[in-house]
Amino acid sequence: MFTKSIGGRSQDSSMQRNRVVRGAGDYHSIGGSNALFPHLKKAIVLLAFVTSASQAAVVGEVIAAHNMFPGTYVVMSASNGGQFATVNCGLDLTHGGSPRYFLQALNTPILLPDLYYGNELVAADEDCTQSVMISDEPAMRFSSTPHWSPDGNQIAVYAERWDTGNPPPERGIYLADVTHDGMGRPIGAANFRLVIPSAGEILISWSGDGQRIAYVGSAPSSTGGSQADIFVYDLASGTSVNVTNTPGTNEDHPAYSPISDRIAFIRLVDVRGAYLYDIFTVPAWGGAETRVTTKKTTGSPTNYFPCFSPDGQYLSFASGSWVAPIKDFDIYRIKANGSGKATNLTSKRSGSFLYHVWRR
Repeated sequence: MFTKSIGGRSQDSSMQRNRVVRGAGDYHSIGGSNALFPHLKKAIVLLAFVTSASQAAVVGEVIAAHNMFPGTYVVMSASNGGQFATVNCGLDLTHGGSPRYFLQALNTPILLPDLYYGNELVAADEDCTQSVMISDEPAMRFSSTPHWSPDGNQIAVYAERWDTGNPPPERGIYLADVTHDGMGRPIGAANFRLVIPSAGEILISWSGDGQRIAYVGSAPSSTGGSQADIFVYDLASGTSVNVTNTPGTNEDHPAYSPISDRIAFIRLVDVRGAYLYDIFTVPAWGGAETRVTTKKTTGSPTNYFPCFSPDGQYLSFASGSWVAPIKDFDIYRIKANGSGKATNLTSKRSGSFLYHVWRR
């Protein structure tokens, strides 16, 4: 699908040369000498998380995002973007409790999320001052977008496993169990198992109750080939359902509502000098769709990465353009049914903001 063309940079071998080798469960600062964090200079090895709770860089209802240029992570207030801070870590946040923890895969290029080269999963406290290597399995190669389950007891991640015999490796969506210390802090991930075999798409989303996973899968197209549809995998039954089932149309970027009733996604709606992507929602088990965005919503042709607010009433998304006139991507907030005006949360910030999550 199209995520392979998102302005990515190929992974350089220096990422592996710069690795600081540690075992799962070792604590360290996330500000290491790593190609993902060129603005950080020196790693500081820590023995453990401090006992006091960390202070979030921005408090309250928050969106954490990746600023594609210059390649940093930020957090901002979800209401209007007024509070804004650059931090040294990012991506998915645990959904409850205090403090919360970021989850990311190191040595993987966020600009091109379909690549899966890193074998290190790291959890960091919310102010990004300390982190713990929760998995460094040599056989695994993780994508750059791992996700905590809503209760924080599992991780879902698109990955390759290379210890299953001769190539090709086992590719698809894996689940792993998270272990915690006596204070509830994540300290390890084990029992990686392939639950959804898949050859390519990595953007996935948990249902609010942690019982299902939305993902992009291949389905027959109207021309006899294949296309990308949104599927839902049920953990209890081990079965999947195609919830969009739109022959001749490609969808991507699924995002479950926290109350598990709807799934947001993007669809390629037209190709006229630019790839035009808009955001839709659909009932979680299929049904009548709601169109949330058009080009008039922001004035830009490309709308990516929908994400629901914790109460399910709003959607955030990234909007911009890859083609002339090129326009940096900003994070917007709009009512989940598409009504009203979209609010630009990053209009006063420099950079281009794409992948993002809400703190729940």
